[in-house]
Amino acid sequence: MTGTGDIAAAAAREIVARHEFFVDWFAGRLEDSAFAAALAAFDPDFHRIGPDGALQDHNGLTAMLAAARGRFAEGFAIAIEDVAVLRETGDDALMTYVERQEHAGRTTFRRAGALFSRNADAPLGVAWRFVQETWINDRTDEQPAAE
Repeated sequence: MTGTGDIAAAAAREIVARHEFFVDWFAGRLEDSAFAAALAAFDPDFHRIGPDGALQDHNGLTAMLAAARGRFAEGFAIAIEDVAVLRETGDDALMTYVERQEHAGRTTFRRAGALFSRNADAPLGVAWRFVQETWINDRTDEQPAAE
């Protein structure tokens, strides 16, 4: 990722950092205190459209993450690929990336578009405002299950 400003660079770091949190949280390797810090990375008006089309708000995200702690055994991994900036302003960055998940012998891919806004209270200085994920079926021969 070249030629980006500080907001896009912070958003790119946030994408990777938050997915690292997800892996450790889903594996049950983090203390309770990590949960509040992770939630601070999401704007109170955050919304997500999952790859199955379901809409989730900040409360839904909080409930899903709380219930998911320790849900996956060893071998769960997420890799972030192809991070790109679609649009950048002084306080916002619209990003895309591909998320590769490995779990229980399966590999699935989803492409995401995410909007970030500058936020001094967020761990890396930017907060997730919106994300939409879409399955990439041509990168795996299995139909992914909705999560």
